[in-house]
Parts: sequence; structure tokens; C-alpha cells
Amino acid sequence: MTSPWILLEKDVFAPLNERLLEIVHIWKTGKKRKGSVLCVVVANYRPIQLFLVKVKADRGEQYKITNRWLLKYLKLVDGKTVNQLQFDKVYKWTAGSCDEKNAFIRCLWKLNHRYLSGTITFVNVPSCTMEGNYDFCHTHSESENQEEDCVYQEMTPKETADMLKLMEEYEPIVNHAAAFAEQLSSDLQVLDETNLQAIISSERQVMLLMNSIDEALVEVAKVEETLQIHDKLLGSLKQQMDHIQQENFLLHRIESNQEKLMGEILFLTSNLDLNEEHCQVLRQGDLSSPRKVEVCIAAVEALSSCMNVQIQPGYRKLQAVAEQLIMFETLKQNFENSFISHITSIFEQQVGEHIQTNKLISPTHKPYHDELLPYVPLMTWLKNTNPMLFSDLPKVYARSLCRLYEKEIKNFFEMARMLLLGRAKDSKQKCICKRNHSHPFFPKLSDY
Repeated sequence: MTSPWILLEKDVFAPLNERLLEIVHIWKTGKKRKGSVLCVVVANYRPIQLFLVKVKADRGEQYKITNRWLLKYLKLVDGKTVNQLQFDKVYKWTAGSCDEKNAFIRCLWKLNHRYLSGTITFVNVPSCTMEGNYDFCHTHSESENQEEDCVYQEMTPKETADMLKLMEEYEPIVNHAAAFAEQLSSDLQVLDETNLQAIISSERQVMLLMNSIDEALVEVAKVEETLQIHDKLLGSLKQQMDHIQQENFLLHRIESNQEKLMGEILFLTSNLDLNEEHCQVLRQGDLSSPRKVEVCIAAVEALSSCMNVQIQPGYRKLQAVAEQLIMFETLKQNFENSFISHITSIFEQQVGEHIQTNKLISPTHKPYHDELLPYVPLMTWLKNTNPMLFSDLPKVYARSLCRLYEKEIKNFFEMARMLLLGRAKDSKQKCICKRNHSHPFFPKLSDY
């Protein structure tokens, strides 16, 4: 069967976030016994609140709270014969057992002194009950009665004879002990006199020793003073060394920062530096000769290497770096415009330079392709730097080729027509000549 404490803790107070401290089974004095339990509980939250709760047994092991008081409103606890608790109203109960009553009162007494500053008054409660010494309370009265019953009893004649016999038997030993004590006392007296004489005779040595001790103390004081001075000097030296060490650390940090700064500056100046000749070539954008095309290709490659350098985002905020990047972008756009204009003019020129032939053949475009081959590196550069602008060039080239093919096809068919007409005329003349030779009455064609 589960104990009432566990049932109360689990079913009644745990759901209320409270903890059970003590219980006592009670019933009203002078009435029929009914299963009720008086509990002391504490709330598990701040601020701490103590409660006195009366729980009634309902249907076997089911408990139900019937009354609930704040413990700070309790005024009086009377434990003479029954439990008497006084709030605004006086409640009298009879405890189920003396041990439960004493434990309950002791719990109230401890809580009163710990949390309520002694506001509850306890009457008719023994101090041993509050301190928990139940055995002492029960046995104290019994021991007092036993002490009162103890009386003096006179020795019997046999006990007296035995005592005298023992005294006679050990009397020599007692006498020897007294003699030994007297001898020891005399020896100690002689030894004391000898010691006094030795002390008196060695008084000079003692004085010398005391003087030496005084001198040693003076020297010790001087040494301590010197040590204090040295300690101060060492403290000052330590501060100076710490300051020097800190300065050395700062100098090392400055030197390290300077090295890093110089490295970054060298990196930027070496990678973002474009030769003035390349800049001039990119500004002019002259592609009129193969030699100048090669020079432009070299300048474009140098510009690409400068623009493709990976630099930190913070460097772009530097004025010199920003100006250099702006210059690169300006040169790139300027050369792009020059290159687009030049390559477009080449397309137009190829369309205008159509070669007339007297043969019925389609002209080859290899010279046109050979003329565009030197510009392949520049076209690759344009594709990488400006894909949108590069995508427009094939359209321009396609339109130019369409015009060229239209002109060539038109010329091809015109030449074919001319050749066909010429052949037809020659065949007609041959037919007339044959007729003149076969019919002499017809005049010759030359006569017409």
C-alpha cells in the first residue's frame, strides 16, 4: 500500500507546484475520528510562501483539500494535550500519534525562526521537542527519580577488613614512593642551584650574545631597507622593461605593417601599371597596317592582364586605384569603338571591291578571309571583354556577306545571260552562211 506522504505529494501538491514538508493525522477533539491530514507545504516559486493545508481522505486513497491558510497568519501553537492552532479562529485537533505531533510542531518551529522571524508563539511545548531530543525527554524524568533513590550505604565488617589488609600490604610501597619524591625534590633543588650558578657565570656571555643579537637585528634592518630600495629599483626597471617590450612590439608591428603595405603597393603598381606606349596605341586605335595590328594586339593583351588582376574590394576605394581602373575602362571603350569602326569598314570595303570576271564561275572569298585572320586575337579579346558588342559583329558581317552574295549572284546570272546570248548569235550567223553557200540566188550576209 502506498504511503499517504507519497500520495499527497504526487496527487495533491505536485500539480500545484508545491512541495510537502510535514504531515500529521488529526481529527477534531471530542468527535468521531475522520481521516484528515494537516500538512505544511512550500511553494516552488519566488517569493517563498508557506501554507498550512488540511486534506480530507475521500474514497479510500483519494485526498481533497478542505482548508488552506498562509502560515504567516498563524499566531499561536499550543501543544499541551492536543494540537491547538490559532489564526483568526482557534482550531483544536487531536494528533494520531505523539511522534507525528512532535515532528509537526518542530517543523513549524523551524519555519517560524527561518522565514517568519519568530512571529508564531509556542506554548506548552518542551524545548526537547523543538530540538528533536525525544529520547532525552523520555529518559530525563526517569534518571532524576533514580538519582533521588540513591542513598549512602555503610561498609560491612568484611569490606573494612579487606580494605585494612590492602593498606598494610601496600604501605611499604607508599613509603618508598614518599622517599623517592623527597629524593627527587632534593635533586631538583641542587640542579636548580647549579643552573642558577651557570646562568650567573655566563651572564657576560649572555650580554655579549644579546649585543650580537642587537647588532644582527640592526644589520637585518639595514638589509631589509636595502632590499626595499632594490625592490623599488627592480619595480621601476620592470616597468621600463615592460614599456620597452611594448614599444618593441609596436615597432615590430609597424615594421610588419610597412612590409605588408609595401608588398601590396608593389603588387598594385606592378599589376596595374600599363605602359605609356600601350596607352597611346589604345587611344589612337590605328589598325591600318599589319604591324600596327600586332602592336594593338600586344597593347590589348597588356590591358587585359591589368584589368583581370584580382584585388581586394577595399583597394577600389583608393583614389589612385580608382583612377587607374577608370583609365583602363576608358581605354577599353575607346579601342572597342575604334576596332568596331575599323572592322565594319573592312566589311563594307569587301562588299565594294567586287572583282568582275569574264568567266562563268563563282568567285572565291579566301582573300577576304585572309584579310580578316590577323584580327582573330582582337575578336577573341572583344568576345571576353564585351560579349554583347561582340554578338553584334556577326550580324553586321552577315549583312555584308548577304550584299556581297547578292551582287555576285546577280553578276553570275548576268554573265550567264550574256554568254548564252553570244552563243545564240554565233549559231545564227553560221546558219545564214550555210544557206548562202547552198542557194546562190540569196545575197550574202555581208552584203547587208
